[in-house]
Amino acid sequence: MTVVGTSGAIPIPIPGTVFVALPDLPGNIGAFGLLKDSFTEVRVASRRDRAIAELTALGPGVCAAVVGVKERIGPGVLDALPGLRVLGSVGTGTDHLDLAALRERGVRVVTTPGVNSVSVAEHTMMMILALAKRALSGHRAALTGEDRAGMPEPPVELRGRCAGLLGAGATARALLPLLRAFGMEPLVWTRTPDNHPDLPTAGLEEVFRRSDVLSVHLPLADATRGLVGPRLLGLLPPGALVVNTARKEILDLAALPEAIAARPDLRFAVDDFGLSADGTAAALGSSALLSPHTAGVTAESLAAMQDSAVRQTIDLLRP
Repeated sequence: MTVVGTSGAIPIPIPGTVFVALPDLPGNIGAFGLLKDSFTEVRVASRRDRAIAELTALGPGVCAAVVGVKERIGPGVLDALPGLRVLGSVGTGTDHLDLAALRERGVRVVTTPGVNSVSVAEHTMMMILALAKRALSGHRAALTGEDRAGMPEPPVELRGRCAGLLGAGATARALLPLLRAFGMEPLVWTRTPDNHPDLPTAGLEEVFRRSDVLSVHLPLADATRGLVGPRLLGLLPPGALVVNTARKEILDLAALPEAIAARPDLRFAVDDFGLSADGTAAALGSSALLSPHTAGVTAESLAAMQDSAVRQTIDLLRP
């Protein structure tokens, strides 16, 4: 565990220890310097996989913590940290946090919604293009020497096709100009269409029926878990592309084999952790494009999210 003293730039630092679960955050000179100037003590995890153990070992002296999506914070962790007042999470999702337990203990939570929306939108567009242009099968065919004979399907054009978006948040909005640049016609489903009069919206089933490309941009919650399952996937046009850069659990994972057996023409791209370990990769098959939850963690967006989480954490504690 690394111990870092304060630079003394702030006359009256926030009393207590701030724990940083992200060993790479000290490389962000601005964000880390702000922590050192703002707290009496900064401690940084020696390794990511030791972060929770090192955090809980510090006990009541911790008044704030900055974590990422890999750190699961629940009652067991919180019971060891009775002095915790603010938890800053570098990222948008909160499914790694027990929000009810945090509320019960009076711990305020800050996240960084929208900060990485451009990064996720660009990654989504990359996945759409890779699926449409059959990049995976073309790459394999070129490597094996089969050339075009090794590609079971020809590439397709995106111009004039309908792109259905589930969600109308910052990422979906950042994706819209990219889709339109390729001549695609967007159609959006949101649970609150009246809040988005500027967007072309439609009902959930209509979006599925019309979408040559379906892109998922929803938070994981009880209402969205398993939302995209065999019934809705069965409504998609022939050869549709399904891209999920949100949480994988928005897909009905248990029913994926059934859905794919019924619609083998569909092509999937998913960005999340643990796709091999939980069987999702095997269920999707070799034609799927997968990435390990990297859509929102470009160098630029990661630094911006760290900056945001650190500043919000300090602002909530500053007298």
